[in-house]
Amino acid sequence: MIFYFSATGNSKYVAQRLAGATGERLVFLRDAVRSRAYHYDLGRQERLGFVVPTYFFGLPSILNFFLKKLTLNGYEDQYIYLVLTCGSTTAGAGSQMRKLLKEKGLTLSAQFAVPMVDNYVPMFKIADQEAIEQKLDAAEAYIDEACAAILARGIGDYDRCQGHFPGALTAVAYQPYAHGRSTRPFLVTDACVSCGLCQELCPCGAITMSEGRPAWSKPQCVRCLACLHRCPTRAIRWKSPGEDQGRYYNPRVEP
Repeated sequence: MIFYFSATGNSKYVAQRLAGATGERLVFLRDAVRSRAYHYDLGRQERLGFVVPTYFFGLPSILNFFLKKLTLNGYEDQYIYLVLTCGSTTAGAGSQMRKLLKEKGLTLSAQFAVPMVDNYVPMFKIADQEAIEQKLDAAEAYIDEACAAILARGIGDYDRCQGHFPGALTAVAYQPYAHGRSTRPFLVTDACVSCGLCQELCPCGAITMSEGRPAWSKPQCVRCLACLHRCPTRAIRWKSPGEDQGRYYNPRVEP
């Protein structure tokens, strides 16, 4: 069983590759949370995987929420692994995961990282298509390594993207995300065609359609930016209606 979360396709691509290699089922965290599906049966020989992006050098809030509610029937020290996708650095995200699992009586067996295309547009400009393809090509070696180790049930830390002083970096950078994630910077321009896709995509139900236009009805969200990146008319913006910060969805994944 592989739990994954993905807004722009990077972690979804990795999860699909892992599922193809292991033959194990995929569970999309957005759908699990929406349907309040928190109880799962785990086979004795079944692996348990988590594939998520790195946000602010830590875990996406939806994973924290899901893990607190997760119950597993049949857990007997099965192999559990974490794969973090990132722009460049995972820092202390793996340590966060290890601690959360321990609180549930679960043990993390292995940790991996896959550098992918950075798409956090409030801070970074989306790369051109050539650079995107080069980054995705380079990621294949990391994915292959993770697949091989997971099939062999390898134990240990395979994450080569933690950088210097990972714990300290996460301790400083993650706090604004953990306690912030304000929806106020989002806005919508007149290019909106009232398709409602943003409402459908939002993992925490922070968007509702009001008079044909999206409105952020909750003060916080996961800050995954799925609404922005996948808006078909680029109507959803971050802070500035006159500036398009770029859009990204992994071209190797079906939306």
